[in-house]
Amino acid sequence: MSNPNITLYHANWSFCSQMVRVALLEKGFPFDKHHIKLCDQYPEGENIDKDYLAINPLGTVPAIKIDGNIICGSEEIIYQLDKIDSNNNCSLYPDNVNETEIRKWASNTTITDGVKFASTLGTIMPVFSSPLLQYMIKQLPFSSIMKILLRHPRRDRKMIFIAMYLGNPSKKIPFMGINNYVDEIIKLEKLFADGRNFFYNTFSHIDVNLMCVFNRLVDLGLEETVSYKTPFIYKYWEKLKSRNSYKNGILNYYTDKEKKLLSEFYKNNDSSVLKAILEQIDKKI
Repeated sequence: MSNPNITLYHANWSFCSQMVRVALLEKGFPFDKHHIKLCDQYPEGENIDKDYLAINPLGTVPAIKIDGNIICGSEEIIYQLDKIDSNNNCSLYPDNVNETEIRKWASNTTITDGVKFASTLGTIMPVFSSPLLQYMIKQLPFSSIMKILLRHPRRDRKMIFIAMYLGNPSKKIPFMGINNYVDEIIKLEKLFADGRNFFYNTFSHIDVNLMCVFNRLVDLGLEETVSYKTPFIYKYWEKLKSRNSYKNGILNYYTDKEKKLLSEFYKNNDSSVLKAILEQIDKKI
């Protein structure tokens, strides 16, 4: 069995890029990589250059080329990747589970266009990340902000970046996600209370996404929200961290830039929402 010819366009710290890298590693597919310097992190803003916009007109990562065909968006990429037989016989869509149900959960645990703001576990992550995003944007030169204003194809992201550069909207935004986040965490805690190893007992697309969700909580100083107060999720998270794909698809892509950024931002500050989340968990669990 020959492997498909795969090229991944990704960013090191991108939430959805992490998901696709983990899926590729789980499937055992070799792939070429093109790192894209995102406009919210780098002055170059390669995701809004014409060369990348020819690959993905929305200017987002990841995008992937499989045997010459381009697919964009982590949810669809992983779904299509799983249709390709792998040498290790890995399937991220178990035969004993309804495919529609898996796709629904996959959508709920990633950043999906058209999904209501802060309504799912996936769309809550950017809400919690907003103070860090604003910190990055404010470090960009004004010329990069003008490039975003003139070239970014998505009006919603353009307006968010401009607002963050000129003001301080992220002071209140994270609190918008607390109630829904706690509800989703409690659902997961009840789900894993039956002793299952993974979401559907065998590792699937949902576990790929949740691995990246929980890792983002670590980045944001929120890992405590999936630890001692939620012991079944904590046990599950430990299983996810033990997989080779976690190290090789996520941790190994943290460069000095990402490490320095997180260290500087959280040097003297806890997450602004940590205490409020823990209090809500205590009330609802």
